[in-house]
Amino acid sequence: FFVIDAFRADYCNNKNKLSFTPNLDKLMKNGISFDQAISSADATSVSLGSIFTGLNPYNSEIYTFKSKTNKQNFFNHLQKLGYNVYLTLQNSMTIKRFSSNINSPKSVFQSQVHHLNEGYGDEILKRLDKSNLREPWFHLIHLMDLHHPIVIPEEFNSKKFGTNEYEKSISVTDYWLGKFLEKIDLNSTVVVITADHGEYISSSQTRDLDYEPEFKNVTKLASKILPKNLKPSAKKIIQNTKTSIKNIRFNNATKNLTELEKRNLRTRAGLYLYDDLVRIPLIFAGNHISVKKNIPHQVASIGIFPTILDLIGLPQINEKIDGESFVSLIKNQSFIENPIYIESAAVTPPPELTGNVVGIRTPKFKYFRSRKHPKKNVHLYNLKSDPLEETNLSDTRPELVDKMELILLNFLENSKPSISKNMMDKDTQEIQQELKKLGYV
Repeated sequence: FFVIDAFRADYCNNKNKLSFTPNLDKLMKNGISFDQAISSADATSVSLGSIFTGLNPYNSEIYTFKSKTNKQNFFNHLQKLGYNVYLTLQNSMTIKRFSSNINSPKSVFQSQVHHLNEGYGDEILKRLDKSNLREPWFHLIHLMDLHHPIVIPEEFNSKKFGTNEYEKSISVTDYWLGKFLEKIDLNSTVVVITADHGEYISSSQTRDLDYEPEFKNVTKLASKILPKNLKPSAKKIIQNTKTSIKNIRFNNATKNLTELEKRNLRTRAGLYLYDDLVRIPLIFAGNHISVKKNIPHQVASIGIFPTILDLIGLPQINEKIDGESFVSLIKNQSFIENPIYIESAAVTPPPELTGNVVGIRTPKFKYFRSRKHPKKNVHLYNLKSDPLEETNLSDTRPELVDKMELILLNFLENSKPSISKNMMDKDTQEIQQELKKLGYV
């Protein structure tokens, strides 16, 4: 089960892509690929939390700063079914926290390097040796070469592999996928390739966050002189002021750009839920994949594990989950393309656990708006006639906004996470530092 962090669907499934991906292309040609696979969220913890539990974020109870949950997950379920579960991860606090869901800590390997060419690829190859995997096994491998900060090996730094760093990094990842696949017997193994979320792609090194003032002295002063009960309010005021200044500076600096050009300078986990961020690749290949096809229907990432269990003929989790298997779709049987719930993740420290934006995606329309203020930041797009989501229809189609809002409210009915001191992970500060390194804040 390969999770390629920050991999956009349109950079995988697009016939006009400029990266060099013979191995991904071969898997798609000989397996099943999905054009419209949708992630639950635009950041790693929330999206993977949903994939691994089969639950929408408000039910999984997994957030950027909180990974512990009492909900059953597919790792434990597979272990109960007799599978040996292995996790291979980078040196990432965010990803590491998922290993707490594994009953056998020795099967979890955390590399000390970030990129495949730095030695992580060779470590994965060793992990894939048959002597290191006791059958039957499930192996999650997380790849972060597409995630900021991107480093391109010299041998891949040419136009043959792409026109920008992101495309070239896809070529690097594909090269290593080819090496991994050589170690895997596809006659007896199901291979799944997907992503946690997408990414904004820009040729510029300057992003919206670079326009935000630091206010270090103000923050330090407030921390020193204010009583403890006032500090949370002061912190919120300071952050809101910084955000306002950032937005003014960013809009002034980009006033001559189109909205699409401006979009690519923004940061994930913000105020938008474009398909750039939530439409992800999804490929099934190898054993139990008897058909070769590309599926254009919309499917939710929370249905990936129910689909895997169905394909192999294993029992589903004995709890109610939100994700539904799409094996019936693979077999050309009736399949209902239900609306998919999406949300942005929070990257500012608690007490806020959830992000700023919630929305839904249907096969034809995308709708999202402010989580706390339903009438603010309202966006509505026709995905069929406007796939790049450039024309916001919220003002011209109020009746459709009302209809989509009712669907969204149906999802949000039970979406009220209670926030208490006990819910906060003790390593909140460490997570915050990592988010800074990864370019979220």
